[in-house]
Amino acid sequence: MNNRLSELKKASGQMQLVYKPVFLRITDHSEKTALDELIENNVSFFHDEIYGQLQELVKMKSPAQRIRPEDYPELIKKHLAGRDINAYGVWVYYPWSRRLVHMLDEEEFKQVRTNRNQYKITVKEQEILSTKRIGIIGLSVGQSIALTLAMERGFGELRLTDFDTLELSNLNRIRSSVHNLGVPKVVITAREIAEMDPFLKVSCFFNGLTEENMNDFFSTNGKLDLLVDECDGLDIKIMARFKARELGIPVIMDTSDRGMLDVERFDLEPNRPLLHGSIENVDPHTIKGLSTEDKIPIMLQMLGVENISLRAKASMIEVEQTINTWPQLASSVALGGAVGADVSRRILLDQYHASGRYYIDLEELIGDNKTEAEIPQSRVNPYHLLKVEEMKQMASKCSLVAAGDDISPDKDSINSLVAAAAAAPSTGNDQPWKWLYKDGTLYLFHDEFRSHSFGDFQKTASFITFGAAYENLFIHALSLGIEPYYSFFPDKSNEKLVAAIRFKKHAPNALTELLSPLDQAIYKRHTNRVMAPRTAIPQDIYSRLALLAESVPGARMRCFTDENDMKGLARIIGACDRMRLMHPEGHYDFVHREMRWTPEDAEKTLTGIDIRTLELGNSLLAAMSVIKSEKVINAVKDLGGGNALGMLAMRTVSTASALCMISIPGYELRNFFEGGRSMERFWLEATNLNLAIHPVISPLYLFSRILHGNGEGLDEKNIKELHFLREQFNKITGTGNSDAEVFLTKIAIAEEPKLKAHRLPVKDILFFED
Repeated sequence: MNNRLSELKKASGQMQLVYKPVFLRITDHSEKTALDELIENNVSFFHDEIYGQLQELVKMKSPAQRIRPEDYPELIKKHLAGRDINAYGVWVYYPWSRRLVHMLDEEEFKQVRTNRNQYKITVKEQEILSTKRIGIIGLSVGQSIALTLAMERGFGELRLTDFDTLELSNLNRIRSSVHNLGVPKVVITAREIAEMDPFLKVSCFFNGLTEENMNDFFSTNGKLDLLVDECDGLDIKIMARFKARELGIPVIMDTSDRGMLDVERFDLEPNRPLLHGSIENVDPHTIKGLSTEDKIPIMLQMLGVENISLRAKASMIEVEQTINTWPQLASSVALGGAVGADVSRRILLDQYHASGRYYIDLEELIGDNKTEAEIPQSRVNPYHLLKVEEMKQMASKCSLVAAGDDISPDKDSINSLVAAAAAAPSTGNDQPWKWLYKDGTLYLFHDEFRSHSFGDFQKTASFITFGAAYENLFIHALSLGIEPYYSFFPDKSNEKLVAAIRFKKHAPNALTELLSPLDQAIYKRHTNRVMAPRTAIPQDIYSRLALLAESVPGARMRCFTDENDMKGLARIIGACDRMRLMHPEGHYDFVHREMRWTPEDAEKTLTGIDIRTLELGNSLLAAMSVIKSEKVINAVKDLGGGNALGMLAMRTVSTASALCMISIPGYELRNFFEGGRSMERFWLEATNLNLAIHPVISPLYLFSRILHGNGEGLDEKNIKELHFLREQFNKITGTGNSDAEVFLTKIAIAEEPKLKAHRLPVKDILFFED
């Protein structure tokens, strides 16, 4: 008796960790005494429904017999065979709730409790399951699987491990009560199992699964027959699988997203790659301390980005922005509990032998049959590739007055000049130029099929590009002893013919002496997105850059090195990047017109931005793979999120030595053309000075829509935000609202990127008319 009371008192003193009930069989005198004292001092709730349990037992033993209510007293009396009903069976005390329950003893309890399993689970199968050991790591979905297994009596021993305690935010998916807040999750789960079936064996590992306790968890008192992995720790997921494969233990995992269940039959396939080969190159010891952001690429690698639900992808973008961590829903967790328990049972009964990844996606199975919306007309490119015959026709209508000292360079020289021009930068590397050489005149045309985009508002981005291309041609011509000059032709009725370029012999002067050294940088110039620590650049370097940029009449270069100014501009750039990516047309351009997502695509088209040139780390590359989806972006927009889409700009500017801006007074296409020349002089000189240039131009393209287009293509929310951002921009930069704003860029010192943008071959963009 003293031992039983001592056990009870000890349990009360460590209540937070107690999960095993106390059994009292009062046919033993000492246990009867212990029960009496317990009732006197400890019991708050008394439950004696033994008569009802005996009714079920009697009925179960004679399923074919129709028993009337008045027959039960005699049948129960016969079953008791003279034994006192108050002493029959067992009294079970639950210290954590101070409840005392009178119930059938183990064998009869099991018979009645599993009666409704038959014949979905036979008696023989139930006996087999009672010999099996299951380990569960992680107790969100894990708790649901554990409780479902317990309800079906699908194991002989259950080993639970989780280091965490219950928090209020867990109650959206973990079945528990508020009075359990702060209680270890393993204890909560074990207690609930004990309250439905006190005879089930449950062992708790309170510190989670660790390298130190892994052998005990897997092997002490008998090797596990099945491992259920529901933990959050990527390192533990991988190490647990190494151990399971070593010991030949099958593993299942439910992700509570799209009803995905993973099965790995290491018992049948001892050399099977972990997680179907998705993490073979991941070292669990190097990922233990990773941030949530840095875990994303590994999670995507493990699960397959294409297999994740729309809302999960959208949530991924919002983690540590508008939400703290991964979302989970009770409905998904409950589904995982059902699927996990079902597959566990069939594995343990030798009824299922495959490995694989399976989906029970309720949104697909019970989906809304809404038809896909048609592609908006604004996304259909209204232009066709510019044809040579069209170019010849436009050139034939162009009236030029040749100067007396004009010369006609030969074809080789023209090829060399156009090759230099084509090395110029263009928005999204769209390369919208085509050239026709006829009668000593080189005509520059705008191939609008290549440049049509949300970013090329009123064609200003294209004309910056043409100015840069002409500048390269001009500078390279000087090295050939040639000096070009141009006539500007665009008007509202025809902006395809940009300029007609004539040539004369080069007569050296101060400007051409200033520009000649830039020729060596034409083919070296590139966008450099390599991240490197911020480095101070001497003021005389900025002065040199300004000298070149402002050598174009009217051009002005502004430079920003103040920390607060750069942070303010970074926020503006980030907001505009976000706005562009969340705009339907902006996102479409980014995904389908601008980016080249594979090396093969980049090498095939020779246009666009090869994703490898973005110099992104694994986490940002993973994020890029997620934001490719328009549905994901729309979901993020619906959720009121998206701040993370501007974080790359903050990261980019954080390592800048300075931000520089070039503008020319007067918002007209000729000034954007001349501004492109200024930008290219600036960029070529920066290349000679070994500076890294990374354009950050989204604000300039969006601001023009509110300043010169009455908000065209934008919704009211965008317009309002852009007006606010513009006010901030003007305060920092000292600009007005009527200039041709040509270029905004980061300047830094960084190593040269390994990969640079492709270019179309000259034969595809230059044509001769003899």
